[in-house]
Amino acid sequence: MTVRTIVVGVDPSEGSGRAVRWTAELAAQLGAHVIAVHAFEPLSYLGKVEPPLDFAALRAAAVAELESDWCRPLADAGLIYEPRVIDDNPVHAVVDIADAVDADLIVVGARGQSTLRGIVLGSTSLKLPHVTRRPVCIVHTDDVPAR
Repeated sequence: MTVRTIVVGVDPSEGSGRAVRWTAELAAQLGAHVIAVHAFEPLSYLGKVEPPLDFAALRAAAVAELESDWCRPLADAGLIYEPRVIDDNPVHAVVDIADAVDADLIVVGARGQSTLRGIVLGSTSLKLPHVTRRPVCIVHTDDVPAR
């Protein structure tokens, strides 16, 4: 299998940061094109930001962080990549983009939640392999216990 296009799910978590760094190393070795996808979910800001909520400003801030911070390992590796912010839940956003660009690989980070917590809260890394036929690589953080 040749890997030419990689879609990586990006958010501010450590698991995502690790996935982006891993993707940068792999893409550099393979000469692959990377699409960094951040799912913007306005309702996820409820309780985290004081009202009134300015969703346009929150989205603009997410775009700025994606481009300047979250994708930094891709830029530092000298890769050609596309940052994209999609208004959808993370699973749908990543799968839709992967299908649209015919990605050879999807990469996401694991947050290190327990399996039960992930099932209850709806872990992206747990759901993705069940909703796509594309290969999915889940990059774990150091604090995930070995089994």
